[in-house]
Amino acid sequence: MATLSTPVFMAIKLGGEVVRTEMRNAIDQLVGCATPICDATARGEAELVGSAVLINVSGETFLCTANHVIEHNVSSTLYFDGPSQLEILHGDFLISAEHDIAVMKLSEAQAIGFGKYSPLQEYFIGNSVQTEASKIAEFLGFPCSKNRIAHNANKIKGLLQSNADKVIETTSSRVRIYFDKKRNINTKTRQVVQAPDPFGMSGGAMFGVPLNCDTIEGVVKPKLIGISTHDIPSKKEVYGASIAVVLKIIRDGWQVSLPD
Repeated sequence: MATLSTPVFMAIKLGGEVVRTEMRNAIDQLVGCATPICDATARGEAELVGSAVLINVSGETFLCTANHVIEHNVSSTLYFDGPSQLEILHGDFLISAEHDIAVMKLSEAQAIGFGKYSPLQEYFIGNSVQTEASKIAEFLGFPCSKNRIAHNANKIKGLLQSNADKVIETTSSRVRIYFDKKRNINTKTRQVVQAPDPFGMSGGAMFGVPLNCDTIEGVVKPKLIGISTHDIPSKKEVYGASIAVVLKIIRDGWQVSLPD
């Protein structure tokens, strides 16, 4: 299972007085839903190509990622992090090219193959009201800079990165989060640091929380509000597709009943 190799990074001018420790602890309980997607070099070494999120809807398990992670590697064989080594990822994705999202329904055997990870249960999947209410968000995934190719290794390090900041905008189709990698705070040391480059985190999870009395007092209940797809350094933001886009693909593609 993936581990957060370093404390969560939160921007210096974070909206609201959220207790960083509680935010980090709440997300730590959910990071098992994030999983890497890889291909292999000519020597059979694992090479990270992106991130993905496992969710459980109506008793079925789905793998969600950014469509460009799949499309840019269409000529490659994709792998997932199996019980002891990389395993071939068989199956077809349903996509939304407009929103850069791809979703695969996993068979029971495939879901078991992801045994090191924990699909996010429906309770933690945000609805439209919870998504719109989110004022602070955290995006997490597997940056390539922390998961470089290891000589003769058929697996990656599995080092997960998480960054949090204020929500710029949420709509029915998109989530935008402020992100300045040069000015972040290490939640453990409270020192100003530079976060790793987010390349490789596309397809990862975006969790949101509102700013209300509970949050301000440190009672943080994050919900999955999106899947990250792009970062724009010039605008200091990361954006992704709203979870509503993912759920629509699931509903229309597999006739699955969605959570309320």
